[in-house]
Amino acid sequence: MIKIVMLIASFLIIVTGLVIAHFLLGKAKKHTFFDVLMIYVYTPAALWSAVYYAVCIIYAGFNLSWVWLWPLIAAFCVIRIIMLKARLEESSFLRVPKALTVIYRICFAAGLVFFLYIESFIVRGMTGVPPKGLEYVIVLGAGLKGDQPTNTLMARIRRGAEYLKENENTILIASGGKGADELISEAECIRRKLVGEFAIDERRIILEDRSTSTIENLRYSMDIIGDPAASVGIITNSFHEYRAMQIALKAGYENVNKVPATTLLPVGIHYMVREFFGVVEFMFRQ
Repeated sequence: MIKIVMLIASFLIIVTGLVIAHFLLGKAKKHTFFDVLMIYVYTPAALWSAVYYAVCIIYAGFNLSWVWLWPLIAAFCVIRIIMLKARLEESSFLRVPKALTVIYRICFAAGLVFFLYIESFIVRGMTGVPPKGLEYVIVLGAGLKGDQPTNTLMARIRRGAEYLKENENTILIASGGKGADELISEAECIRRKLVGEFAIDERRIILEDRSTSTIENLRYSMDIIGDPAASVGIITNSFHEYRAMQIALKAGYENVNKVPATTLLPVGIHYMVREFFGVVEFMFRQ
């Protein structure tokens, strides 16, 4: 249902943006195909980014990390619209030397290609059916509100419960330490939810409650497993699976598998875009 609503809303926003772009071009003295095309691209993008920012704030609040990306994108689009419109109207306002324009276009195109390249790995990592009978699955922590899981963590917990019920011999490692604003460790929260809400046998759950990052989640969990060749599934939200798998391979896991949990809408789009920066950071840290 949320997907349908988002698709309809996005369509209406894009159409509205195209109409606004048409009116913005009304006074142009000359038209170059590229400049006109860019105004038709930037205007819906600015409107969509501004609306999506409001949706993220309403849904997840100002504590949603990197949420400032969307007003930043909207502001960038507006500035570009003003510059393009000034050029089409032959105004000297915000006129940029041609050499800088060429450099900007090359850098923008290269950055866009790189972004889409990384996102292709993220998207491919979001799908997959895990093998049955894994020896271990690791639920990665994702933050708490006091002693309760965030929606992101709850999706991972639910996926962990599903896998354990389908595979009776699998052991689950609940991984995640206690943050400064959290009342209990994320591992303890995962355990409580699995036992209390999903009736999972507590003896099938091992706590790893020291970690503060995905890298530590996987390193400390391997210390518990003790066998790099053991079959292991990583339970995290699907947008995070690609990076988690790369970290696991670097940490020495030899038989690691994706067990993707739901990427929740509407903030799932934000998480997928934000994940680009996480993947790039991991690439440069290697």
